[in-house]
Amino acid sequence: MISVVALGLSVVALIPAFDSAHSGQSQADTAKSESDRRGLLEVSAVSAKFTDKLKGVETSSGSEQEITGLSGPEVDISLRNRGSGSATITKVTAFVSRSESIDTCAATGGEFGVTARFSVEIPIGKRPPFTVTTAEDVRFEVKSGENDRFSLAVGPDPKEAGVTPWIGVVTLRLHDLDGSDLDIGPLALVSAGSDENFYPSGSSWKIKAKPSNCLRNTARTVSEVLELPGITASKEFAALERALRSYR
Repeated sequence: MISVVALGLSVVALIPAFDSAHSGQSQADTAKSESDRRGLLEVSAVSAKFTDKLKGVETSSGSEQEITGLSGPEVDISLRNRGSGSATITKVTAFVSRSESIDTCAATGGEFGVTARFSVEIPIGKRPPFTVTTAEDVRFEVKSGENDRFSLAVGPDPKEAGVTPWIGVVTLRLHDLDGSDLDIGPLALVSAGSDENFYPSGSSWKIKAKPSNCLRNTARTVSEVLELPGITASKEFAALERALRSYR
């Protein structure tokens, strides 16, 4: 009888230990399940056009002044997360295959210069191909099962930007916190410059220079970019190509 009672007490004594071990295993399984959850980003749409919300610098008579409300190219990316966990973009790298100022063949500027700053600033004097990363830290989260939009201003390095327009061909790589990457592009972008005889106007460009071999070469340069496989042109780049067709 004593042995039976002792055995019963032993079993009862083991129950808390079993519950504790089971609880610990459940917590470990939950933690592992949480760690196994990963985001899976995919692009649902991409476009590019000018934004008028950029910051920059106005230079006049040797002095500089910080200003806002400047225009320049911005890439708008619609993303969908099909993964079981959140996806967090922490950095963007631009793979640059083309970066140059185009000849307007009659460049004249005003009395002062204005240069915009971009999240990704592309050198003009450096020979492609090369890469550039975001000038500032990026942190953009898309939760599991959700859709969101990610915008990024991409344009010429303000230290090199001049009077004439800049054109660039870039592929953007979004880096996720979990180590995965997502490529966007190639994208054809243009920044207007400050030439008073060659500038975007509405859905087209004002080009005051007369037809010449110079403009013919510029038209061909722009047209060649749109012939690249898989290229996505910004709204203003496509408008520039249309405006230059009569000069080819």
